[in-house]
Amino acid sequence: MKDFKIKLLEKKLICENTYQLIFDKPETGYDFFPGQYAYFKLMFNTDEDIKGNVRPFSFAGSPTNNELVIAVRKNESVFIENLLRLEAGSEIFISEPMGNNILDDEKEKVFITGGIGITPVRSILDYLSINNLNEKITLFYFNRKYSQTAFLDEFKKWDVEMDGFNFIPVIEDEMDVNWKGEIGMFNEDILKKYVKEIEDKKFYLFGSDQMDDCVKQILIDSGVKDENIITEKPT
Repeated sequence: MKDFKIKLLEKKLICENTYQLIFDKPETGYDFFPGQYAYFKLMFNTDEDIKGNVRPFSFAGSPTNNELVIAVRKNESVFIENLLRLEAGSEIFISEPMGNNILDDEKEKVFITGGIGITPVRSILDYLSINNLNEKITLFYFNRKYSQTAFLDEFKKWDVEMDGFNFIPVIEDEMDVNWKGEIGMFNEDILKKYVKEIEDKKFYLFGSDQMDDCVKQILIDSGVKDENIITEKPT
């Protein structure tokens, strides 16, 4: 597996505990399909992290952009802590891109994601918006709180601008008086409220293993065929 060297250009907080990192593209050329991921490797060992100094991250921007974008949520991981300590100009390695070309499938799509799992979906929508493409996509985006909802304004804008895109943000916090959208967890009721015909659609899940397993079972119980449910997991 070939490694490419990239340089950090910018780092900024985009919502609660979530940072966007922007890197330059390798001078040797680097291309990927919208929604793909790569392995990011720090140039120093993180001995305190039992998982080492390599992690997979989905790209969060269009492959047609001049930079590579990822977003990470701060947690107790030593790797994430060291990644977020990097200053502009720091260099790291990334692998070749991996994952499926989701847009290669011409069927209408339903994306279901939560938290930082939104990054590959942003890559896809950014690409579609830049290229004025009109894919039919319904996006369910779940978060615990409004303050943790990354890229919310961008998805709202695309929802208005792109005829084929339908955006359904959902939070769990029933006490948030400023939230005007859906509240709760993914279930059959919210699915059938926004997706009227499930037979001819592909369902893509972008979340934790626990979330994906739960959502997949709900989809199957709602009548979605197993072969129409795709989980995008790093290998």
